[in-house]
Amino acid sequence: MKFKKQIPDLIKLENLIGYSFNDKDILTQSLTHPSSENSKFSNMERLEFLGDRVLGLIIAEKIFIKFNSQKEGELSSYFNYLVQRSTCVIIAKKINLDNFIIFGKSEFSGDGLKDSILSNILESLIGAIFIDSGYDNAKRVVLTLWNDLINDEKIDLNISNPKSELQETVLSSKKDLPVYKLLSVSGKDHKPEFTIILSVAGYESVLATGNSKQEAEKNAAMEMLKCIK
Repeated sequence: MKFKKQIPDLIKLENLIGYSFNDKDILTQSLTHPSSENSKFSNMERLEFLGDRVLGLIIAEKIFIKFNSQKEGELSSYFNYLVQRSTCVIIAKKINLDNFIIFGKSEFSGDGLKDSILSNILESLIGAIFIDSGYDNAKRVVLTLWNDLINDEKIDLNISNPKSELQETVLSSKKDLPVYKLLSVSGKDHKPEFTIILSVAGYESVLATGNSKQEAEKNAAMEMLKCIK
């Protein structure tokens, strides 16, 4: 993706999300990152603040109804997975949101925009829909965009906590706790890759990578569980 300064085709974005704004200005505000030359017209961060809360309520309501036999802790796991940054990035990329964001050159690299910007703008867009026409339309758009993830038959695997499972497995075998060590951090500042080595007594150590230390540790725990099982 090349750096661009032209005004994005907002009608195309409206078609992608299935919603047409009554107030086109608030749509533009939601997409205008503070790094833009037009940042004085940006209301993005305020809309992001609102959109984060609106998204949370919509997802909380949906999973409360859908998973009606689950306890509070399980609902929290579903909720955290569905609203976390990496999930918002998946949704943002699904609608090619990066093609519609108005941003400054400082936020651009050969690999595109930072994931944090994609996630923040998506929440800003949700906030803008809420301001433009209320909760019901915001809910309709969110549930349409999140539908595949909410109804994924493998959602329990996506929200699993392999580090906790590994720890419980190791302790039940009366072994020492798993040891995670950071070997290296490579890649660019906005897109780093962390490499973790995980050791458990009685098993060969495993290596794993991730875009964050936490993700790398989670991936390492998953690999170790495979070895143990």
